[in-house]
Amino acid sequence: MQLMTITELVARNARQYGRQVAFQMREDNGYRQYSFDDVLEITKKIQTRLQKLGVVKGDRVGLIGENRPEWSMAWLAIVSLGGVVVPLDAVLRQEEARALLADSEAKVLICAERFLEYVQGTPLEKQIIILEKLAELSSTNGPDNSTAVALDDLASIVYTSGTTGFPKGVMLSHRNFMSIATVADQLFDIGPNDNFLSVLPLHHTFETTAGFLSAYTLGARITYAESLKSHNLLRNMQETGTTIMCGVPLLYQLLFDGINREVEEKKLTRLFAVLTAISRFFIKYFQLNLGRQLFATVHKKFGGKIRFFVSGGAAIDPNLIRSFEAMGFIIIQGYGMTEAAPIISANTLKNNPIGAVGKPIPGVEVKIAGNELVGEILAKGPNIMKGYYKRPEITAEIIKAGWLHTGDVGYIDEKGDLYITGRSKDVIVTASGVNVYPDELEFLLNKLPEIKESCIVGDKVKAGLRKGSEEVVAIIVPAENVSQAAVEKAVKAFNQTLADYKRVARIIFRQEELPKTRLLKVKRFAMRQELGLI
Repeated sequence: MQLMTITELVARNARQYGRQVAFQMREDNGYRQYSFDDVLEITKKIQTRLQKLGVVKGDRVGLIGENRPEWSMAWLAIVSLGGVVVPLDAVLRQEEARALLADSEAKVLICAERFLEYVQGTPLEKQIIILEKLAELSSTNGPDNSTAVALDDLASIVYTSGTTGFPKGVMLSHRNFMSIATVADQLFDIGPNDNFLSVLPLHHTFETTAGFLSAYTLGARITYAESLKSHNLLRNMQETGTTIMCGVPLLYQLLFDGINREVEEKKLTRLFAVLTAISRFFIKYFQLNLGRQLFATVHKKFGGKIRFFVSGGAAIDPNLIRSFEAMGFIIIQGYGMTEAAPIISANTLKNNPIGAVGKPIPGVEVKIAGNELVGEILAKGPNIMKGYYKRPEITAEIIKAGWLHTGDVGYIDEKGDLYITGRSKDVIVTASGVNVYPDELEFLLNKLPEIKESCIVGDKVKAGLRKGSEEVVAIIVPAENVSQAAVEKAVKAFNQTLADYKRVARIIFRQEELPKTRLLKVKRFAMRQELGLI
C-alpha cells in the first residue's frame, strides 16, 4: 500500500469503504455506529470548529477522554487538518494534565465533559470542544484546507508515561504512523472483514497505532469496549464477532484466570486438564492444533470468530501463550516503544516463536550494539520519532546517526527473531562484574504463591569489600493473608535455585500496590525515588 498522509487517508477511506461501519460502541439499545462516510463528515465539522478557534497548521490541540468513537474521530480531525494532537491519559490528575497542556502550548482542548474543570481559569477555558457534543456541531461545506499536509509534518506529541521522571513529549509524524499502519496487512492479513475490540487506553501509542489507526487504514471495524469487566468484554465479542484484540499480558492472564474459575465452579478441572494434554500432544508431535474443536465451548464464549490476540506493552509469560495455544487461540507478541510509533518488531501468523518478539517490521532495521551476542537493541526506520519536544539534548542522547537507542537489552537468533532480556538502565552490576536483569527475577518471584507482586532494584553497597558495587533488593507486596516471615522463607528457598550473583540480598516490604503505568508496567524509577535509592 502506498504511503499517504492521514489527511489523504480519511478522504480515501470514505471513497473506498463508504457506508461500511468504521467505529461502534454499545449503548442500552444496541450499538452507536459511524460509517467511514460519517467519519469524514464529522471530522470536517470538527475541523471547521477548530479553525474558528484559531487553529492553523502546526498548532497543538489537547485531547482527553475515555475510549469512544468520538475520541478517534477527534484524533483524525486534528491530524488531518495539519494540527498536532496531544493525547492525554484520562486518569491524569488536574495538575498533571495542566502541566502537559502548558508544556505542549496547546491552543485548543477537545475533551469529555467531565474534564472541563481541568482548564477552568486558564486560557483554554473558552477554547473547548466537547466530545459528547460532536454531533451538535454545525453542518459545513468543510474547512479551509488551503495548506497542504506532508508526510514528514508533525502529527502528534505523545507524552511518555513518566516511568523515568517528568514525561517527555515524543514527536511523531504522519510518516511515523502510516509507515506502520500500511504494513499491518502484510503482517496479519487484516481487512474489512475484521472486527477489532478496542480495550487499551487510546492515548497510548500502542492502541493508537495497532488498535485504531492500522485497523481504520485497512477498512476493519472497531468496537470500543464500554467496560473492561470480563462479562462486558465477552458480551462485546459475542455480539460483534470480534476477530482481533490488542491487549497487555495482565488482561490475558485475567481472561485465563476467569476461564479456570468457571472450570472449577463447574467441577470440570479433570476434563479440562485431559483436553489440554491431548491438544498439546497433537501440537508437539503433529504440528496440528485441535484446540478450537476440543474447547469449542470456550471459543463460543469469546464469540467464536477470534483470529488472534496481540500482546504488547510488557513481556508475556510464554506459559500463558502456550495455555491459550492449547485452547486453539493465537497470541502474537510484538515489541516497540513510543519513540518508534511504537512498533519495532512483531511475530506474525506464519512466524510466531513463543518467547520471541519477532522480526523487524517491513522497512525497519534492528541491530545489537557492540560485538557481544547480547546487547542494547538499536532500531532505524521510517517509524522513528522526530525527537523529544523542546528537548534536543535528550533527543541527541537517544538517536545517534539515525539509530534509536532503545535502552532495551536483547539478542537476535540465527533465524532473525529478536528476544528481549531486560532494560540496560535497570541492569544491576554486581561486585563480580556480572549483570543481573530485574525483569527476569521479577518474573520468577511473582510466580511464588506467597508474593502478590515484586519490583527488583539495585542498591549500592555502603561498606565492606563490595563497597560501591550493587546488591539485589526486592520490593515485595505479600499475597493476601501471608506474613512477612512466610515471604522471607519463600525467598530464602528461591535464592537457593539461583546463581549466587542473582540472589536477593535484601527485602523491602510494601503493603500498597506498586505504582504502575496505564500499561501496567511497574514504575521502577518512582520506586527508587520513594526509597531514596537514586
